Amino acid sequence: MKTSVVTLMVLGLIAMFLAGCTQQSATGGYYKFTGNKMVDAKFVNDAPVTLETAPYEKDDDIDVAVEVVNKLPEDLPAGQVKVRLTGDATMPNFFQGAKEVLSPILKKIEAETGVESPEELLLGPIKYVGEVSGKVSKTVTGQYCYQYPVKAKANLFYTAKAEEIGSNLDSGSNPPSSVQVTAITQRPVDVRNNVGELKFTVTVKNVGAGNIVPSLSECFKYRGRREKEMLKLEAKGAYGIECEKAGEVQLQADTREKNVDCTVKGIDPANLGVIPSELTLTLSNFAYEDDIAPVTIWLESSE
Repeated sequence: MKTSVVTLMVLGLIAMFLAGCTQQSATGGYYKFTGNKMVDAKFVNDAPVTLETAPYEKDDDIDVAVEVVNKLPEDLPAGQVKVRLTGDATMPNFFQGAKEVLSPILKKIEAETGVESPEELLLGPIKYVGEVSGKVSKTVTGQYCYQYPVKAKANLFYTAKAEEIGSNLDSGSNPPSSVQVTAITQRPVDVRNNVGELKFTVTVKNVGAGNIVPSLSECFKYRGRREKEMLKLEAKGAYGIECEKAGEVQLQADTREKNVDCTVKGIDPANLGVIPSELTLTLSNFAYEDDIAPVTIWLESSE
């Protein structure tokens, strides 16, 4: 009986050890917390009130606030996020008082736990000035837009042997962002005349539901179906790196992604090996515009 108990205890400890290793390997990337949004925004509960049993009346002050969250492990400077109401909430024949607001400093997530520090932005109060007969519902919609570089941390393998090339893009290589580096493929180092050259391809993609726009000042403007999603790619590593078209990237309209060819020159062939070398890929020169999930308010005639 004692032997059986000891055996069960040993097996339990082994299982716990293996589980711990699995968890560690799953979060072993550069960024501990990831996702497809760098910034998120939503209407604050009860601002506005959305209960059909608590309708507003014409000319009531309707508080409208949006909760904005920075999901990065670093602070976002003030003025990098813009928020506004859209649709009927901005039409003077229906509502009055809507504001467009810039964010203060948005605090980073807590490094170990990922706990967020939301900030409330006041877009009102607004007033309904249209006609109300009985009880009616109105949908309140909004948008937010932000601009901040995306820094992905990846690997290059300076080796002349294909079988020594490991993972270029580990889990956790991208920060939380709607625009990401989704793939990297590299060739072995090509050595000629005692100098090495390495070629690799980076895939950049809009993985979110929003749109890439040229800059924060270009947010909230009409964009036709032919508008291009463009950004800048800069690659830095152990050696100088050049990417095609000087790193100017235009995403494909159908797939919302683009493969970009880059080249590393001047590699020392006497300094090759199997150990991965750090590669930083910075995506910049763009802003990101996205919708806020709508809410419904109720209006009732005071008569």
